[in-house]
Amino acid sequence: MNRITEERRSALSGYSARECLNTIRKIRIISRDYSQRNRTGMHQSLFKGRGIDLADIREYEYGDDVRSIDWNITARSGKPHVRLYNEEKEQTTYLVIDRSASSSFGGNVSKDVKILETAATLIYSVLSEGDAAGIVLFTDTIEKYIPARKGKNHAASVINTIISHTPLSPKTDITHAAEFLLERLKRKSRIVIISDFDAPFFDDAVSLLKKRHDVQAIQISDEHETEIPDVGRIEIADPETGEQLLIDTSDPSFRERYRQAAEDHQGRLSNYLCKTHIPVLQISTSDPYRDVFFKLQTFYRGTA
Repeated sequence: MNRITEERRSALSGYSARECLNTIRKIRIISRDYSQRNRTGMHQSLFKGRGIDLADIREYEYGDDVRSIDWNITARSGKPHVRLYNEEKEQTTYLVIDRSASSSFGGNVSKDVKILETAATLIYSVLSEGDAAGIVLFTDTIEKYIPARKGKNHAASVINTIISHTPLSPKTDITHAAEFLLERLKRKSRIVIISDFDAPFFDDAVSLLKKRHDVQAIQISDEHETEIPDVGRIEIADPETGEQLLIDTSDPSFRERYRQAAEDHQGRLSNYLCKTHIPVLQISTSDPYRDVFFKLQTFYRGTA
Protein backbone atom coordinates (compact mmCIF):
# COMPACT_ATOMS: atom_id res chain seq x y z
CA MET A 1 0.00 0.00 0.00
CA ASN A 2 2.97 2.36 -0.43
CA ARG A 3 1.83 3.86 -3.70
CA ILE A 4 0.20 6.76 -1.86
CA THR A 5 2.33 9.43 -0.24
CA GLU A 6 1.18 9.11 3.34
CA GLU A 7 1.59 12.78 4.25
CA ARG A 8 -0.75 14.20 1.63
CA ARG A 9 -4.50 14.52 2.00
CA SER A 10 -6.88 11.88 0.78
CA ALA A 11 -10.19 12.62 -0.91
CA LEU A 12 -12.15 11.25 2.07
CA SER A 13 -13.61 14.03 4.21
CA GLY A 14 -10.32 15.63 5.20
CA TYR A 15 -8.64 12.40 6.26
CA SER A 16 -4.94 12.19 5.45
CA ALA A 17 -3.60 9.40 3.30
CA ARG A 18 -1.74 8.17 6.40
CA GLU A 19 -5.00 7.91 8.34
CA CYS A 20 -6.64 6.01 5.48
CA LEU A 21 -3.70 3.63 5.17
CA ASN A 22 -3.83 3.01 8.93
CA THR A 23 -7.48 2.08 8.45
CA ILE A 24 -6.49 -0.43 5.76
CA ARG A 25 -3.78 -1.91 7.99
CA LYS A 26 -6.32 -2.26 10.79
CA ILE A 27 -8.64 -4.13 8.45
CA ARG A 28 -5.93 -6.59 7.45
CA ILE A 29 -4.79 -7.17 11.06
CA ILE A 30 -8.30 -7.78 12.41
CA SER A 31 -9.25 -10.02 9.50
CA ARG A 32 -6.01 -12.01 9.75
CA ASP A 33 -6.39 -12.37 13.52
CA TYR A 34 -9.93 -13.69 13.15
CA SER A 35 -9.06 -16.12 10.36
CA GLN A 36 -6.03 -17.51 12.22
CA ARG A 37 -8.10 -18.17 15.32
CA ASN A 38 -10.59 -20.02 13.16
CA ARG A 39 -7.92 -21.78 11.07
CA THR A 40 -9.26 -20.49 7.79
CA GLY A 41 -7.75 -18.52 4.96
CA MET A 42 -7.37 -14.81 5.53
CA HIS A 43 -10.86 -13.96 4.35
CA GLN A 44 -12.43 -17.33 3.60
CA SER A 45 -14.77 -16.81 6.54
CA LEU A 46 -16.45 -13.91 4.74
CA PHE A 47 -17.58 -15.45 1.47
CA LYS A 48 -18.81 -18.93 0.86
CA GLY A 49 -16.63 -20.74 -1.64
CA ARG A 50 -17.69 -21.19 -5.22
CA GLY A 51 -20.79 -23.26 -5.60
CA ILE A 52 -21.65 -26.06 -7.97
CA ASP A 53 -24.12 -26.35 -10.82
CA LEU A 54 -26.20 -29.45 -11.53
CA ALA A 55 -25.01 -30.74 -14.93
CA ASP A 56 -26.82 -34.05 -15.41
CA ILE A 57 -28.52 -37.05 -13.78
CA ARG A 58 -27.72 -40.63 -14.88
CA GLU A 59 -27.92 -44.19 -13.60
CA TYR A 60 -25.48 -45.16 -10.89
CA GLU A 61 -22.23 -46.77 -12.08
CA TYR A 62 -19.67 -48.67 -10.07
CA GLY A 63 -17.30 -46.26 -8.40
CA ASP A 64 -19.74 -43.33 -8.19
CA ASP A 65 -19.89 -41.45 -4.88
CA VAL A 66 -22.95 -42.74 -3.02
CA ARG A 67 -23.40 -39.25 -1.55
CA SER A 68 -24.40 -38.03 -5.03
CA ILE A 69 -27.36 -40.44 -5.31
CA ASP A 70 -30.64 -38.67 -6.06
CA TRP A 71 -33.03 -40.62 -3.83
CA ASN A 72 -36.21 -39.10 -5.27
CA ILE A 73 -35.42 -40.18 -8.84
CA THR A 74 -34.07 -43.52 -7.56
CA ALA A 75 -37.37 -44.18 -5.79
CA ARG A 76 -39.47 -43.24 -8.83
CA SER A 77 -37.43 -45.22 -11.36
CA GLY A 78 -36.56 -48.21 -9.21
CA LYS A 79 -32.91 -47.84 -10.24
CA PRO A 80 -30.21 -45.82 -8.44
CA HIS A 81 -29.41 -42.51 -10.13
CA VAL A 82 -26.68 -40.00 -9.31
CA ARG A 83 -26.40 -36.25 -9.75
CA LEU A 84 -23.42 -34.94 -11.74
CA TYR A 85 -22.13 -31.47 -10.97
CA ASN A 86 -19.86 -28.90 -12.58
CA GLU A 87 -17.95 -26.53 -10.35
CA GLU A 88 -18.92 -22.94 -10.96
CA LYS A 89 -16.34 -20.89 -12.78
CA GLU A 90 -14.57 -18.11 -10.93
CA GLN A 91 -16.84 -15.25 -10.00
CA THR A 92 -16.17 -11.65 -10.93
CA THR A 93 -17.17 -9.00 -8.40
CA TYR A 94 -17.68 -5.29 -9.05
CA LEU A 95 -17.98 -2.81 -6.20
CA VAL A 96 -20.12 0.14 -7.30
CA ILE A 97 -19.13 2.89 -4.88
CA ASP A 98 -21.01 6.14 -4.26
CA ARG A 99 -18.59 9.08 -4.12
CA SER A 100 -21.15 11.89 -4.10
CA ALA A 101 -20.94 14.72 -1.59
CA SER A 102 -23.56 13.22 0.74
CA SER A 103 -21.09 10.44 1.59
CA SER A 104 -18.89 12.99 3.37
CA PHE A 105 -21.54 13.40 6.08
CA GLY A 106 -21.01 11.79 9.47
CA GLY A 107 -20.26 12.32 13.14
CA ASN A 108 -16.93 11.04 14.44
CA VAL A 109 -16.59 8.87 11.34
CA SER A 110 -17.87 9.95 7.93
CA LYS A 111 -19.84 7.70 5.61
CA ASP A 112 -17.10 7.69 2.99
CA VAL A 113 -14.56 6.35 5.50
CA LYS A 114 -17.01 3.59 6.43
CA ILE A 115 -17.43 2.95 2.70
CA LEU A 116 -13.63 2.58 2.47
CA GLU A 117 -13.63 0.03 5.31
CA THR A 118 -16.42 -1.96 3.69
CA ALA A 119 -14.94 -1.86 0.19
CA ALA A 120 -11.43 -2.82 1.34
CA THR A 121 -12.75 -5.82 3.28
CA LEU A 122 -14.69 -7.06 0.26
CA ILE A 123 -11.79 -6.51 -2.14
CA TYR A 124 -9.37 -8.52 0.00
CA SER A 125 -12.00 -11.23 0.46
CA VAL A 126 -12.72 -11.59 -3.25
CA LEU A 127 -9.07 -11.64 -4.30
CA SER A 128 -8.08 -14.09 -1.55
CA GLU A 129 -10.57 -16.54 -3.05
CA GLY A 130 -8.71 -16.34 -6.37
CA ASP A 131 -11.53 -14.40 -7.99
CA ALA A 132 -11.37 -11.05 -9.78
CA ALA A 133 -12.56 -7.70 -8.42
CA GLY A 134 -13.14 -4.34 -10.05
CA ILE A 135 -14.66 -1.02 -9.05
CA VAL A 136 -16.93 1.68 -10.41
CA LEU A 137 -16.77 5.03 -8.60
CA PHE A 138 -19.85 7.07 -9.42
CA THR A 139 -21.62 10.34 -8.67
CA ASP A 140 -24.13 11.48 -11.29
CA THR A 141 -21.54 10.30 -13.79
CA ILE A 142 -18.98 7.51 -13.92
CA GLU A 143 -15.98 8.96 -12.11
CA LYS A 144 -13.67 5.95 -12.38
CA TYR A 145 -13.88 2.44 -13.78
CA ILE A 146 -11.24 -0.23 -13.09
CA PRO A 147 -11.93 -3.58 -14.78
CA ALA A 148 -11.87 -6.69 -12.62
CA ARG A 149 -8.48 -8.36 -12.18
CA LYS A 150 -6.75 -10.58 -9.64
CA GLY A 151 -3.73 -10.24 -7.38
CA LYS A 152 -2.30 -8.26 -4.47
CA ASN A 153 -0.97 -5.47 -6.67
CA HIS A 154 -4.42 -5.01 -8.15
CA ALA A 155 -5.94 -4.84 -4.64
CA ALA A 156 -3.46 -2.11 -3.67
CA SER A 157 -4.16 -0.17 -6.86
CA VAL A 158 -7.93 -0.32 -6.42
CA ILE A 159 -7.84 0.73 -2.77
CA ASN A 160 -5.41 3.56 -3.55
CA THR A 161 -7.86 4.79 -6.17
CA ILE A 162 -10.74 4.81 -3.66
CA ILE A 163 -8.62 6.82 -1.21
CA SER A 164 -7.13 9.32 -3.63
CA HIS A 165 -9.84 9.97 -6.24
CA THR A 166 -11.40 13.42 -5.91
CA PRO A 167 -14.96 13.38 -7.31
CA LEU A 168 -15.77 15.80 -10.11
CA SER A 169 -19.46 16.08 -9.18
CA PRO A 170 -21.26 16.32 -5.81
CA LYS A 171 -24.48 14.70 -7.06
CA THR A 172 -25.76 11.11 -7.18
CA ASP A 173 -27.32 9.07 -9.99
CA ILE A 174 -27.54 5.34 -9.32
CA THR A 175 -29.54 4.81 -12.53
CA HIS A 176 -26.61 6.07 -14.62
CA ALA A 177 -24.23 3.68 -12.85
CA ALA A 178 -26.59 0.76 -13.51
CA GLU A 179 -26.90 1.69 -17.19
CA PHE A 180 -23.11 1.83 -17.47
CA LEU A 181 -22.77 -1.68 -16.06
CA LEU A 182 -25.55 -3.04 -18.27
CA GLU A 183 -23.65 -1.82 -21.30
CA ARG A 184 -20.17 -2.78 -20.10
CA LEU A 185 -20.58 -6.21 -18.44
CA LYS A 186 -21.40 -9.11 -20.73
CA ARG A 187 -20.68 -11.95 -18.30
CA LYS A 188 -22.78 -12.52 -15.19
CA SER A 189 -21.06 -10.94 -12.20
CA ARG A 190 -21.62 -10.15 -8.55
CA ILE A 191 -22.38 -6.44 -8.23
CA VAL A 192 -22.28 -4.77 -4.81
CA ILE A 193 -23.69 -1.24 -4.67
CA ILE A 194 -22.19 0.62 -1.67
CA SER A 195 -24.03 3.87 -1.06
CA ASP A 196 -26.10 5.87 1.39
CA PHE A 197 -28.85 5.71 -1.30
CA ASP A 198 -29.61 9.37 -0.66
CA ALA A 199 -30.41 9.84 -4.32
CA PRO A 200 -33.20 10.44 -6.81
CA PHE A 201 -35.17 7.24 -6.98
CA PHE A 202 -34.14 4.57 -9.45
CA ASP A 203 -36.09 1.69 -10.92
CA ASP A 204 -35.89 0.15 -14.38
CA ALA A 205 -32.11 0.12 -14.90
CA VAL A 206 -31.36 -1.43 -11.50
CA SER A 207 -34.20 -3.95 -11.95
CA LEU A 208 -32.77 -5.01 -15.31
CA LEU A 209 -29.28 -5.19 -13.79
CA LYS A 210 -30.65 -7.60 -11.17
CA LYS A 211 -32.08 -9.84 -13.90
CA ARG A 212 -28.69 -10.15 -15.58
CA HIS A 213 -26.35 -10.13 -12.57
CA ASP A 214 -26.19 -10.99 -8.88
CA VAL A 215 -26.88 -7.58 -7.33
CA GLN A 216 -26.53 -6.75 -3.62
CA ALA A 217 -26.80 -3.46 -1.74
CA ILE A 218 -24.86 -2.15 1.25
CA GLN A 219 -26.39 0.99 2.72
CA ILE A 220 -24.09 3.23 4.77
CA SER A 221 -25.99 5.54 7.11
CA ASP A 222 -25.48 7.96 9.98
CA GLU A 223 -27.93 8.23 12.86
CA HIS A 224 -27.90 12.04 12.67
CA GLU A 225 -29.50 11.91 9.22
CA THR A 226 -32.83 10.71 10.61
CA GLU A 227 -33.04 12.65 13.87
CA ILE A 228 -32.27 16.36 14.22
CA PRO A 229 -31.44 17.47 17.79
CA ASP A 230 -32.96 20.60 19.30
CA VAL A 231 -30.11 23.12 18.96
CA GLY A 232 -32.09 26.21 17.99
CA ARG A 233 -31.70 28.05 14.69
CA ILE A 234 -28.94 26.74 12.46
CA GLU A 235 -27.89 27.14 8.85
CA ILE A 236 -27.46 23.93 6.90
CA ALA A 237 -26.23 23.22 3.39
CA ASP A 238 -27.23 20.40 1.08
CA PRO A 239 -23.84 18.78 0.23
CA GLU A 240 -25.01 17.79 -3.26
CA THR A 241 -26.76 20.99 -4.39
CA GLY A 242 -25.01 23.57 -2.22
CA GLU A 243 -28.40 25.07 -1.27
CA GLN A 244 -28.33 26.74 2.16
CA LEU A 245 -31.29 26.86 4.50
CA LEU A 246 -31.93 28.45 7.87
CA ILE A 247 -33.94 26.03 10.01
CA ASP A 248 -35.37 26.18 13.53
CA THR A 249 -34.57 22.85 15.18
CA SER A 250 -36.41 23.93 18.33
CA ASP A 251 -39.70 23.55 16.42
CA PRO A 252 -41.08 20.07 17.29
CA SER A 253 -43.24 19.98 14.15
CA PHE A 254 -40.20 20.61 11.94
CA ARG A 255 -38.24 17.83 13.63
CA GLU A 256 -41.19 15.48 13.16
CA ARG A 257 -41.58 16.37 9.47
CA TYR A 258 -37.88 15.79 8.96
CA ARG A 259 -38.01 12.42 10.73
CA GLN A 260 -41.09 11.40 8.72
CA ALA A 261 -39.49 12.38 5.40
CA ALA A 262 -36.40 10.31 6.22
CA GLU A 263 -38.58 7.38 7.26
CA ASP A 264 -40.67 7.61 4.07
CA HIS A 265 -37.54 7.62 1.88
CA GLN A 266 -36.15 4.58 3.69
CA GLY A 267 -39.50 2.83 3.38
CA ARG A 268 -39.62 3.35 -0.39
CA LEU A 269 -36.05 2.10 -0.73
CA SER A 270 -36.68 -0.99 1.41
CA ASN A 271 -39.87 -1.83 -0.49
CA TYR A 272 -38.08 -1.51 -3.84
CA LEU A 273 -35.15 -3.69 -2.81
CA CYS A 274 -37.53 -6.28 -1.41
CA LYS A 275 -39.68 -6.26 -4.56
CA THR A 276 -36.65 -6.75 -6.81
CA HIS A 277 -35.10 -9.37 -4.47
CA ILE A 278 -31.94 -7.34 -3.91
CA PRO A 279 -30.53 -8.23 -0.48
CA VAL A 280 -29.42 -5.23 1.56
CA LEU A 281 -27.03 -4.85 4.49
CA GLN A 282 -27.22 -1.84 6.81
CA ILE A 283 -23.95 -0.42 8.15
CA SER A 284 -23.78 2.64 10.40
CA THR A 285 -20.94 5.12 10.77
CA SER A 286 -21.07 4.31 14.50
CA ASP A 287 -20.28 0.62 13.88
CA PRO A 288 -16.71 -0.23 14.97
CA TYR A 289 -14.78 -2.12 12.33
CA ARG A 290 -15.11 -5.50 14.05
CA ASP A 291 -18.89 -5.11 13.85
CA VAL A 292 -18.63 -4.21 10.16
CA PHE A 293 -16.57 -7.34 9.53
CA PHE A 294 -19.04 -9.62 11.32
CA LYS A 295 -22.02 -7.96 9.62
CA LEU A 296 -20.43 -8.63 6.25
CA GLN A 297 -19.62 -12.19 7.26
CA THR A 298 -23.21 -12.89 8.32
CA PHE A 299 -24.63 -11.16 5.26
CA TYR A 300 -22.54 -13.07 2.73
CA ARG A 301 -23.02 -16.40 4.40
CA GLY A 302 -26.71 -15.82 3.84
CA THR A 303 -26.55 -14.51 0.25
CA ALA A 304 -23.46 -15.95 -1.44
